[in-house]
Amino acid sequence: MNLSKQLLTLMLVISCFGITSCKMKSDINESKNLVKTATVQKENSVSTVSYPGKIIAASDVNLSFRIAGPIAKVNVVQGQKVKKGDVLAEIEERDYKLQLSATEAEYRQIKAEAERVIELYKRGSATQNDHDKAFYGLQQITAKYTAHKNALADTKMHAPFDGYIQKIFYDASETIGAGMPVLSMISSAAPEVEINISSRDYVRRSDFKETYCTIDVFQGEKFSAQYIDVTKKANLNQLYAARFLIKPSNDHIPAPGMSANVYITIKSDDSEALSVPVTSIFEKEGNSCVWVVGKDLKLSLRKITAGEFKKDGRVIISQGLYEGETVVIAGVKSLKEGMTVKIKEPASESNIGNIL
Repeated sequence: MNLSKQLLTLMLVISCFGITSCKMKSDINESKNLVKTATVQKENSVSTVSYPGKIIAASDVNLSFRIAGPIAKVNVVQGQKVKKGDVLAEIEERDYKLQLSATEAEYRQIKAEAERVIELYKRGSATQNDHDKAFYGLQQITAKYTAHKNALADTKMHAPFDGYIQKIFYDASETIGAGMPVLSMISSAAPEVEINISSRDYVRRSDFKETYCTIDVFQGEKFSAQYIDVTKKANLNQLYAARFLIKPSNDHIPAPGMSANVYITIKSDDSEALSVPVTSIFEKEGNSCVWVVGKDLKLSLRKITAGEFKKDGRVIISQGLYEGETVVIAGVKSLKEGMTVKIKEPASESNIGNIL
């Protein structure tokens, strides 16, 4: 009897062990076929790029006289605000006044003689040759008289726009030549920001939509920026200089030299483009592929054509997939064609990381 009980107990232990073993194998197989997936989705028709830049003045010019001579006055100081038309500096006008006075006397004399000859010609009392000499002589002295009047007016330098005096290069009593910079000034109009964009964004500049910029010293504030233009030739780094007009806020006005970041929203080349996570793509026999999960939860290998990599970790797919399809995004190299899988549920808010 004791032997029978021992045999029965042994058979029960073996049976339980077999059941447990089968269950463990089933759990292992199920865990091997558990996959994480994502949906093929349509890519946004717009994208945003950002570039670092610097604030620059709308106008930044060096001002010079059109004539030579000693400087009589410099009427401004560095940093001074001026209005358009203000006299900034003057050249000694003595010699130019004398020059104009002599030319004016010559002009009046020749003008009176020329008018008499022209009148006589109209009456038939002067020859064609006399008329031509008088006519062209008057033209010549008139041009000379006008030039000397302009030279006298050019002894005063006027502000070309509202702005600030940036730097003064020469002081009173110093003699300068025509065209030599005397002072520099910047405009007080709305400032601009200059950035260097890539050739890829250069060719898409007609698709620029909303643009704005942030400035390091004004944390958390956005400034509206309007695209102005871009250079048509790249620099040595194959970048193109683009300028944007900034609309200052009531509280803060950006100053030239400040560091900024410009954000540009660009319309996508293809509003029908699809994308998948980069982790779903693997290479097989020289082709880019993904595992597509069918409605029956079976896997099928799909060759695709991948394009641009996005900053959010997704890849543009131009061929091979359709919107709404499900692809595997983890452990793709351990899967096989036709394998039946179970889709792993996404982590809930109360189970971050799928720990449970």
